[in-house]
Amino acid sequence: MLLRSFIVLWLCGFVQFAQATQLCVQDDLNQPVCVKQAQRVLVLAPHLTEIVDFVGGLDRVIAVDGSSNFPAAVNSLPKLPNPWVLGAESILARKPDLVLVWQSGISADVVMQLRKAGMPVFVSEPKTVAQVATTMQRIALLLGTQSTAYPKVDQWLARFEQLSNRFKGRAVVPVFYQVWRQPLMTLGGQHVVSEVIGLCGGRNVFSDLTNLAAQVSVEGVLKRNPAVLLSSGSLEDHRALLKQWAPWPELAAVQRGHVYTVPNDLLVRNGPRLIDAAEQVCDYIEQARGQ
Repeated sequence: MLLRSFIVLWLCGFVQFAQATQLCVQDDLNQPVCVKQAQRVLVLAPHLTEIVDFVGGLDRVIAVDGSSNFPAAVNSLPKLPNPWVLGAESILARKPDLVLVWQSGISADVVMQLRKAGMPVFVSEPKTVAQVATTMQRIALLLGTQSTAYPKVDQWLARFEQLSNRFKGRAVVPVFYQVWRQPLMTLGGQHVVSEVIGLCGGRNVFSDLTNLAAQVSVEGVLKRNPAVLLSSGSLEDHRALLKQWAPWPELAAVQRGHVYTVPNDLLVRNGPRLIDAAEQVCDYIEQARGQ
């Protein structure tokens, strides 16, 4: 309840004003985004496509980026090239009345050009569960679907609270999250994955790193000796992860068989399916805690 109350108070800071003809919110760059009520939405990031669907606005979407693949209905929509290669002209040519973009996935110059042309652009960069929730709420406001979307967001946050309450006070389990094998990459303490691990009563062994992502060494992982090795990917990726770490049986996670892979896109997209990933992560951490 405290988390949800905080979200409501925080959202008030994002809503600038509402009139009969126009509504404005702030995006994650603290820039105002104003629309009457978006009817032709261009979505250029997978997590934003999933959020638009979650808040009930997929019928307003005219095109998505090529990486958007959930829900299945998006596969019938036009798909655009990688946003990094899209120019402002090609975006404007589709005549959207709202463009949703990921800050890390598009050129800042393109965003600036779109805004100079008078195009409403919502720039998203959520890094916490709370920020994902406010993103859902702000996009729902822009789409005019808040009456049905807000209760869904409340239910979504309640599932996180349930996880937090369930594992509060439990023995802390050290966890290593692997982003990439070559070079060996992990996530720091400011990433939402680290927050999810913490909700489960785990501890990201590299939570002291200030960068969202960082290169680490095998020796560094061995020194911190995680009880769980975690990554995202397919069944084939999971087999590769097991093979990768098999040469180090002294590692607690390897020795006890706690090497896990969350299905692709669940944990690394900061959208509504993050809670499904969190529940899986908590199950994995609880299995390790049992030993």
